[in-house]
Amino acid sequence: MHENGEKMTKLAALDPILMPWAEKHELHVYRRDRSPALRSIIVYYWLGTHHESAGHMWLELESDGRISVHGAAPDWHKKKTVSHGDLESGLEEMFQTMIARPAGD
Repeated sequence: MHENGEKMTKLAALDPILMPWAEKHELHVYRRDRSPALRSIIVYYWLGTHHESAGHMWLELESDGRISVHGAAPDWHKKKTVSHGDLESGLEEMFQTMIARPAGD
């Protein structure tokens, strides 16, 4: 299996953790299983009667087998690297960090 095919398989293996977590927060996960494979989430949250965008999150597979959870917005980026077993808590921590950020931070 070539490198991208292996990456697609490894990202798909994260879906049983990623998809229920995203559903709990009513977030849509963009899944692309062709080259380059990717898992990306636009982060929205409710603010009173309307929703706001806090930026986006994505997953990156590291060479040591761990997963980096990225969060980004204009002029802001944070990365947290976790084990497969800690993926859900890593996603939650990044999500909570993003929605707690002051706008424009």
